[in-house]
Amino acid sequence: MDESLLETQKTWIPLEANPEVLTTFMQSLGVAKEWEFCDIYGIDQELLDMVQKPIAAVILLFPITDAYEQNRYKLEDEITEKGQILSDKVYFMRQYIGNACGTIGVIHSVLNNSDVISFEPNGFFSKFLATTTTLNGEERAISLMKNSDIEKSHEIAAVQGQSTVPNEDEPVILHFVSFVHVDGHLYELDGRKPFPINHGESSQETILEDTAEVLRKMIEVNPDEIRFTLMGLVKKSEEEEEEEEEKEKEKEGAKTN
Repeated sequence: MDESLLETQKTWIPLEANPEVLTTFMQSLGVAKEWEFCDIYGIDQELLDMVQKPIAAVILLFPITDAYEQNRYKLEDEITEKGQILSDKVYFMRQYIGNACGTIGVIHSVLNNSDVISFEPNGFFSKFLATTTTLNGEERAISLMKNSDIEKSHEIAAVQGQSTVPNEDEPVILHFVSFVHVDGHLYELDGRKPFPINHGESSQETILEDTAEVLRKMIEVNPDEIRFTLMGLVKKSEEEEEEEEEKEKEKEGAKTN
């Protein structure tokens, strides 16, 4: 990383794990309105079955505990030693901005699905993908640090949340990561880690169940920890789109009356 940037490293206001906030944020950056984030209420199969399909990505918010950190470094060492399958189609970036994990989770979720998600030609996602496709994870992180548009959009989204601040005597460090399917494998994308983590074979049809299995293993490491939030990036149903179109027409009618 550029030493001059290290000296002036930024910290943002954290985003809330709220599907409406993330959806508004994502769409303000140029994602088509047919895509939205939704709550995933649990990892039991009947709850997973309730999630709208198709689902393009899963975002997880979880607490960073000592047990998680120990397991994280152990896994990174194993991958560094043994290697892993890593598709060159995976879009990955590091996190060099404090509290930017929510924004980076959204970026990872969206840009790893650029083949199915359409962008506004002059929106952030379209421009950022075009200028960073050939860069590595560190260079993409620096590009994000220098991008004033995304910083402003993040700030607007962050103040829309309803979260309360944790008590001083019980600090909680919460972190967003994204899970995506690329080239037949499930990848965990976490900007705090040096590389994507391949969690094994997967498909676009099974990404939700495969991500749930990863979460079950995380819970096994720290069974007393229950503070997990899951959200899915999904395509709206035709009924939802029709309802929104009707609402827009009603608004336009009210303006002209």
